[in-house]
Amino acid sequence: MSQERFTTSREVYHRIRWDSRHDAREFVVGYDSHRGALEEMPFEAFIPDGEIPWHRVWYFKRGPQVVWDRKARIDLLSNTRPSEEPAPPPPVAVPGFTPLPAWRYDAGLGSWTQASLEPERPLPAATALTVATFNVLFDLYDAHLLATERRTPAALALLRETHADVIALQEVTPSFLKALLAEPWVREQCWLSDGPSARTVTPYGQVLLSRVPLASVWQRVFSRDKRIITAELHLPGGTLWVATPHLTSDRDASGASARAVQVEALLEWARVLGSERDTEAPDLVLAGDFNFGDGAPEAGSFARAGFVDAWPTLRPSEAGETFNPRLNSLAAVTTVSGVLRRLDRVLVASPSGRLVPESVELFGEAPLSGPPGPTGQALFASDHFGLRCVLRREVIASREAPSARASTALVHHTALVLIPPDDVWGPIQALRKKHDAKFQRWMPHITLLYPFVPEEDFETAEAILVDALQDVEPFDVTLSSFGHFEHRANATAWLRPDVQPSGALSALHAKIVAALPECASSAHGGFTPHLSVGQLPLSADIARTLAEWQRAWRPLKFHVGELCLIRRKGDTPFEVIRRIPLAQAPRATPEHEDAPLREALASIGAIASHEGHAARTEAVEQLRQHCERIGTTLHPYGSYLLGTDGAGSDVDAVAIGPANLPRDDFARALLQELAPGTARYVADAAIPLVKLSLGGVSFDLAYTSRPEGVPPEEPLTLLARHGERLDPAGLRAVLGLADTLGLMDAVTRDAERAARFRTLLHAVKAWARARGIYSHALGYLGGLSWTLLAAWACTRAPSDALRSDASLLVHFFGTFASWPWPQPVTLTPETSRYRPEGKRDLLPVIAPALPARNTARNVSRSTFRIIREELLRARELVARARASRTPGAWAELFQPLTANEVPTLSLRLSADAPTAEAREVVEGWILGHVTALVYRLEGDRRLSVRPLQPPRAGGALLIGLEVREARDMAALSWRPSGPLFAAVEAFRASFQEWTHRPPGAVLQID
Repeated sequence: MSQERFTTSREVYHRIRWDSRHDAREFVVGYDSHRGALEEMPFEAFIPDGEIPWHRVWYFKRGPQVVWDRKARIDLLSNTRPSEEPAPPPPVAVPGFTPLPAWRYDAGLGSWTQASLEPERPLPAATALTVATFNVLFDLYDAHLLATERRTPAALALLRETHADVIALQEVTPSFLKALLAEPWVREQCWLSDGPSARTVTPYGQVLLSRVPLASVWQRVFSRDKRIITAELHLPGGTLWVATPHLTSDRDASGASARAVQVEALLEWARVLGSERDTEAPDLVLAGDFNFGDGAPEAGSFARAGFVDAWPTLRPSEAGETFNPRLNSLAAVTTVSGVLRRLDRVLVASPSGRLVPESVELFGEAPLSGPPGPTGQALFASDHFGLRCVLRREVIASREAPSARASTALVHHTALVLIPPDDVWGPIQALRKKHDAKFQRWMPHITLLYPFVPEEDFETAEAILVDALQDVEPFDVTLSSFGHFEHRANATAWLRPDVQPSGALSALHAKIVAALPECASSAHGGFTPHLSVGQLPLSADIARTLAEWQRAWRPLKFHVGELCLIRRKGDTPFEVIRRIPLAQAPRATPEHEDAPLREALASIGAIASHEGHAARTEAVEQLRQHCERIGTTLHPYGSYLLGTDGAGSDVDAVAIGPANLPRDDFARALLQELAPGTARYVADAAIPLVKLSLGGVSFDLAYTSRPEGVPPEEPLTLLARHGERLDPAGLRAVLGLADTLGLMDAVTRDAERAARFRTLLHAVKAWARARGIYSHALGYLGGLSWTLLAAWACTRAPSDALRSDASLLVHFFGTFASWPWPQPVTLTPETSRYRPEGKRDLLPVIAPALPARNTARNVSRSTFRIIREELLRARELVARARASRTPGAWAELFQPLTANEVPTLSLRLSADAPTAEAREVVEGWILGHVTALVYRLEGDRRLSVRPLQPPRAGGALLIGLEVREARDMAALSWRPSGPLFAAVEAFRASFQEWTHRPPGAVLQID
């Protein structure tokens, strides 16, 4: 270590962060908290150039050892390179390519500087590498139509949100580069291939950004504005080279010949890199604007050279056009041919097989918020859509020196913990509330693994732990005495868990570490079980304080039967996401595991009977004959067609007739066919229906007529060829059939999976009905939405979840209890581009047939909260039921709401009319318009509502009312000037304005 210059805290941070010889999880950062004392935080929680400036970082520790100290001028990390470590290999020179400097922002200098190229410092091993490419659209032409001043910040925000490790940009201009270099996230995290004084973007060019240090940067220049930028990245197990091309387009008269030269240069670059050194060929990634479409000769050239195109490899059924003049108004401005093309690509060549495309998606597809662009149409960030590709990295360790285990995948907002039961929290929380600065963030807990894997990996972690802990018996814990850990700035006081049988907790921890070794940490000298209760200053007499606590303490004993996976979002407290029971019995056969669930379903009548389905089939045939006699064809859909109908299910169907048979005439003709009193026509519904009953089977029958001149044809053909000519009600009816056929296509390809799907859907519907959340009309989810969720869970379920009905039900609730709404649930590639918009898309579940539609558009602020709470409750219950394997435990899942679970104050809506038929019509109007009342009530943000299913057919409809805080009780006040009264009166007024209101009908609201 030089005596003239002491290593800075920033340099030490990056040495720990990027040197593969260091495990970042072992380090903590000591900093000046501005409160007269030093505090510590985990290394991985520290944000470079963030709220804590470098001059307030005073030391770094690995476990208990100080490895760098500003005041004591200790630096144990410098000059730690073993003398026998071989010198890095010289840079590879490819003919035609010239070197460029890499750029890094120096926070101390406050400017961008040429970075030292350090090839000997690879990243710690990472399981994935994310690459993004985006043509940002220069404004050298048609600038007045492009609104670059709005697009540039939007493009930078999109790039930040990709969280990519490597970003390849094309058509970067000096002004865009200036904005890019000013972005805080770029300054804090990225190395760049270009800086403030470089000329590679004049008049425009490509730029590479990398969170991985750049070992070398190169360019191949073809003309003033056409070049290739490449960069070398050193990763554990081998070198990765990334190149971003922007090949010449066909707008240039000589585009094809120029592009051929550029492609050959790229292929020669790949050949030289693969043959230059004695070591194995490096991995290569090409990400950029290739300016040729699918089927072009250039695509074949790359394929023959060993490059894999990520999009067709992972999404072969989707076109993946990144240049789409039909959707993108900017593409419509810049296009010459108007052709949709997949111009932007990520190509991967991995001779070792360690780099494999795992997922790929478009970004920047949605128009920007705000006013339209200069053309009067919605403005997009660019005329191209971006491409984001995740590459799975399988690090191959050498035999002599296994590579360091990855730490970057672990996060500090999840943990695996042991939580005492609620009934022993009182004394613990009394201490924590007074002494623990993290009282609000954490529940009482004993940490087993922290940091832990991200939440998206919880399902995998749970499956691994369930297998590993099958023979770990539950045990007892007694919290009877106190201990403490001393840190540099303070001490942590904790309760010692005494375990019976002795050693059970340490044995449990050893099992967990063996199952998830990537989550293990060697810090603090091993595992010391403890339950933290607070922090104490080092200046105090800690022993005396703990002795005082001990005299007042009464031992707390509890039983440990489960572990908890917890997470927090932002500044919210940790919450339990999954529970993992101990002492799992050996895996039962699917039949044995499913028997208790099936018994519980049978006890509530949720299992379909063959007799019931046969009766519905017979009734369908009768109705088909009636429809044929009046010149129409009958097409049942929904649960009947899927084979998921159950006891009491009605049949949804659509009849299709000729253009000269209008809907009203069809209804009159059908009513004449049927026995009097068995049917009625509901003309003012959103989709006008004939509601009828045949042999005890109820039908909701819609109708659509073919457009003039269209002969009889299959419904899907009619929809594809003439859908735009159908009236709205008729189109919606045929779309219902198309949705069912789309569902069948998704779930019936495999007979075993289809059988699992039907049982899953029976169980989910039975649960949703019992909990009062099976109703599209009331603002919850209807049958189609629940069916789509079940189909999504079933078709995406891992094989382990499909081994039994019980495991699939656990998978369903585990998936959607933690679903990141409003991310849409989409079943088909064609609907995957749906983008939520507005308050009607709180919980988007997208129908499979085009156009993409949210089947859950009635979900409101209150019903969204209720659905999420019910999913969380169900997740807990199914986990326990699967562990206990008793019908009684499964039956608890299907228990209806109790009086304690509904609000004590409700609005009661009921109908009165001179006849039973008129009363049924009014009840239908109330049910069809109740969401309007719900939205009016929710206009008062203090108020939460819970629409409740009528306890019996024809009964009053209740809307529960409640407030979250006592100070908001005024929202429940019933006074003419109050919002509650105004919402109800507006609903009354809409009833009075109803043009089809039966004479003498009365709406009663109490």
